[in-house]
Amino acid sequence: MNFHMPTDEDIHTAFAQGEAAVMVVFHAVAAQVAALAQQLAQQGAVLQELQARLATSSHNSSTPPSSDGYGKMKRTASLRQAGDKPNGGQPSHEGQTLMAVEHPERTVTHAAPICTHCQASLQGIEVVGYEERQGFDLPAIRIEVTAHHAEIKVCPACGKPSKGTFPDTVTQAVQ
Repeated sequence: MNFHMPTDEDIHTAFAQGEAAVMVVFHAVAAQVAALAQQLAQQGAVLQELQARLATSSHNSSTPPSSDGYGKMKRTASLRQAGDKPNGGQPSHEGQTLMAVEHPERTVTHAAPICTHCQASLQGIEVVGYEERQGFDLPAIRIEVTAHHAEIKVCPACGKPSKGTFPDTVTQAVQ
């Protein structure tokens, strides 16, 4: 819609013609303003609908993730404040490491069957030294089984058998 604003000459002419002519000019301008206001309200409603449609994604609606499009989702930045110290071990911290033990439980010798340089056989050649490395492993967890035997004895007085009692925690033949 094109808004037609009356010129100063139109206003002076209406003023010279009297109150009725001024009212006609005023009502024409008021009708145009009302039409523009209605058009602006419609455009505002369309804009709100489009903005709402753009704001929806698979995270806040029932749409599938494939409808999000190709844009990369922005992640929320971490609220954690950076510290004064650098990452990793600190200069004043001494640290500690595993120490080799003097008497390990097992020793495995890894033979050198051929020369790593010329591929010649080293079978029957005397060993001149060893390099040692130690590996620390946790032992496997084993189930410990306890067999409970209840004695059965025959009474010499009445001739009937009597049996010892099992602990309250052992109620089945195997458990």
